[in-house]
Amino acid sequence: MTNEPVGPGTDLPDFDADTAVTPLGEDRYGVTLLDRWNIVDGPNGGYLAAIMTRAMSETVAEPARALRSLTVHFLSRPRFAEAEVEVELLRKGRSLSTLQATLRQEGGITCRALAAFSVPCPWTPKDEWRAAMPDTAHHEGVPMDDRPVPVASNWRGVPIADAPFFSGDGSPRVGQWIRAARPRALDAIELVAIADAVPPAGFPAMTARTAMPTIDLTVHIRAPLPRPAEEAEELVYAEFTTVHVADGFAEEDGTVWSAGGVLLAQSRQLAITN
Repeated sequence: MTNEPVGPGTDLPDFDADTAVTPLGEDRYGVTLLDRWNIVDGPNGGYLAAIMTRAMSETVAEPARALRSLTVHFLSRPRFAEAEVEVELLRKGRSLSTLQATLRQEGGITCRALAAFSVPCPWTPKDEWRAAMPDTAHHEGVPMDDRPVPVASNWRGVPIADAPFFSGDGSPRVGQWIRAARPRALDAIELVAIADAVPPAGFPAMTARTAMPTIDLTVHIRAPLPRPAEEAEELVYAEFTTVHVADGFAEEDGTVWSAGGVLLAQSRQLAITN
């Protein structure tokens, strides 16, 4: 699936500028949290995770050491203002580096991340098998294009479900053909943001409107990045499902696929159901 025409894009949100970090010395980075990433009552978690990923990538400073695994815990809600990311290299081995990043604002910790970056696999695996793209990627559903939240303007594509949100008539599954609003080469930083960019999977099955703030988010990158130049304009398919909502909590599992059916990323998060 390819992107709809967007023109020169000079007035579109700039993902790279919005997630930019400024080196302050000693693996510290200054950032500005922008309100166009508002998810109703604070910054979107995927946006914060993307900023922290960029800061850690700057510290790694080796393109061959690519992000493989990221887990972010969201401790408190930051304001739309200046903030700082502190990065610590916990260990650097021959093939894998482990880093920790802390997002601070006004002296307090708002998020903490742990990530693994590694070089390409140096051996030939004895066994491999690959996941197949879900059939639902090509099914027609109910487009959820009435989304007043500011964060939606940062993305191309419209969420698709099998029933309207909060109707109680659908399955807990939401998909979206998606990319950053301004075309760019797909990389791990954008995939991290996409892992939390689509409305919660539980919305079609729920009967009452609810907020679902994220407690933690894990993203695994499963394919070489950035993608080939010919894919720069293509949307990717992100699909999220929830199977257990109980005691005020819900998990959400996600996969992100290239238009050609390559598994790019997997994610899981735990959220509060208010």
